Amino acid sequence: MPSLITSYFAQSIHTGSGDSSTLSTPSFTPSNGEVIVVKAATWDTGTASGTPSGGGLTYTQRATAAPGGFAGYCTIFTSVVSGSPGSMTVTLSAPAGSCYHSMVVERWSGAQLAATPASNATIFANGSAPSATITTTGTNSIITWANVDVNVNDPAARAYLSGATEDGLADGHDTAASVHYYAYQTAASAGSQTIGMSAPSNQRWSMIGIEVQDAPVVATAQGAFLTFFR
Repeated sequence: MPSLITSYFAQSIHTGSGDSSTLSTPSFTPSNGEVIVVKAATWDTGTASGTPSGGGLTYTQRATAAPGGFAGYCTIFTSVVSGSPGSMTVTLSAPAGSCYHSMVVERWSGAQLAATPASNATIFANGSAPSATITTTGTNSIITWANVDVNVNDPAARAYLSGATEDGLADGHDTAASVHYYAYQTAASAGSQTIGMSAPSNQRWSMIGIEVQDAPVVATAQGAFLTFFR
């Protein structure tokens, strides 16, 4: 199963007007083969987040929830570390307009990505706790996801479905600037998986998640080969 090395959370100021700041992680030194996941959110479906950069890596946008109307925006980018980039940061460029925005950057070892990672089809609803399904294709996978609530419920009593672990919370409910939830969960078997929350229950939510698959261990017979012909 993929192992989370660490995650980094960053957010803009959460005033009523928002801002257009860039967001960055602290410096870190990844290993080749790590899967980097960048989850980003804004308070407005029509205001796209910035795009990530750093380490000379290529970041691919995998899935987005931008349902239109009065709703939030969230998206997921991924990159696979190569070329031994050394010490680096991940920086999310400014969003498309002034807004409250945030991101979580995750580093996964023992992970791989399908050419098109499984994602959830239902991305929006109003007046409910967020819930959607993803049909995973691998075994011992991780599902990582983001949710934006523009009904700005107080997140104090938040509760996650399927044993998900929170790795970021952008709490702008005090200034009506939206609330952004970030989490991940395990999916031991391929098939339908539920993501989301059981509380707060009266959310106007936009949610997106993707599958990060377990990378098979590649055995090597090099040692035995050398011994045999020594």
